Amino acid sequence: MTNNIIIVGKPNVGKSSLFNALVKKNLALVDNSPRYTRDIKKKNFVLFDQEVTLIDSPGLFEPKDKIEEKIIQYTKDQISRSDLILLVFNAKEELSNDDHRLVSLIRKCEKKKIIILNKTEGKFNSNIVNDIERLGFGLPILISSAHMKSIELLKEKILQNLEFKKNVEKFSSNILEKLSIAIVGKTNSGKSTLMNSISGQDVSITGNTPYLTRDAVEISIERKKLDFKIIDTAGFSKDLSGSKKLNKNFVDQTKKKIRLSQMILIVMDIDDYFERLHSRIIKLVSDENRCMIIVINKIDKYKKIYEESVKKKIYDLNPQINGLPICFISAKKKLGISSLFKLVVNQNLIWKKRISTGKLNNWINGLVKKTPPPLHKGRSVKFKYITQVNTAPPKFNIFVNYIQAIKSDYKRFLENNIRKNFNLKGLPIKIIYKKSNNPFNQK
Repeated sequence: MTNNIIIVGKPNVGKSSLFNALVKKNLALVDNSPRYTRDIKKKNFVLFDQEVTLIDSPGLFEPKDKIEEKIIQYTKDQISRSDLILLVFNAKEELSNDDHRLVSLIRKCEKKKIIILNKTEGKFNSNIVNDIERLGFGLPILISSAHMKSIELLKEKILQNLEFKKNVEKFSSNILEKLSIAIVGKTNSGKSTLMNSISGQDVSITGNTPYLTRDAVEISIERKKLDFKIIDTAGFSKDLSGSKKLNKNFVDQTKKKIRLSQMILIVMDIDDYFERLHSRIIKLVSDENRCMIIVINKIDKYKKIYEESVKKKIYDLNPQINGLPICFISAKKKLGISSLFKLVVNQNLIWKKRISTGKLNNWINGLVKKTPPPLHKGRSVKFKYITQVNTAPPKFNIFVNYIQAIKSDYKRFLENNIRKNFNLKGLPIKIIYKKSNNPFNQK
């Protein structure tokens, strides 16, 4: 078990900037909007030669509604599980009522703590140093996370306050491989509830308010001989492009997670799975050539679900994913979660399988003989050779005498047939057409 270090403070003291500075990556979303961070973000990183877990938390403040009460409670739970608290104050301001409420909370915690005064670049309120000292926690460390000022000093201080087990032998586990999965979909489709059901704990905030999940929330679990990293993302609205300032960062972050993940679970509410927005999300994921599964959520609303009818409607609206697995679940009631995991494991194997060159060439020779492409200037178009050059996504090179003769409709015909014949189940594939007299020249 690694040591857990949590960054706490009121809104806008620079907690997410400090998180990014310590892990040396822009993982946490940063913005000057009040109460911008709502989610708990965790990241394992190596502090000198020791692995630790750093936690970025939402700002602690006086809650105004039930959602904010949930956010505060989540943060308190994480504080109770942490080994070290980094208590952050803003050097550009006076101590506020929110600061004092936070101090009262932290004072009750029997945890080691480091007091940090952030944003000390340029001019700042020098009186706040004395004000913080009078709180009884000692002198703060003066830093600027945005300018990387005194971050190395802070790291040394963190190391001094942690206890590490010595002489612990590291051993290799039986985990076969790692698999990163992003949960995406429309706002309020139940993505965060699914995340919580999978993990067995409340790691994502849930509710009916759009954009409760803002930053991507990640967990790691082991199941089915796989090490899963599962990512809950901000939901898409009709403004899929993220042109509105309010949700642009959330949408951009979700698109980034799609690009970086190996598998995507596209979650749809049973009541609106047919909406056009879902087709746009499917196209976005497909264009990124990601492995995917459609997840129809909230089936507990109805006594009977006509699954085949729902599948047909989705395939009709999105013919490019015809045959893609569609799983029916209730994340809230934890129905169908086991079946979903089986689909994930099976789809991952299909995504990474390699088809022999002999089988591919037997397939294409038979197909072209039965349904040849149109003639090119009176001459036959000949497919000389096909080979698989990559997996995840499956990528194939086809060598042909007249590349320009292969029109888009015939290309779709070949793609659909290769999916059907080799059980690629609606997954995105890449086919590169090459002109060569030497079928073994694959470059």
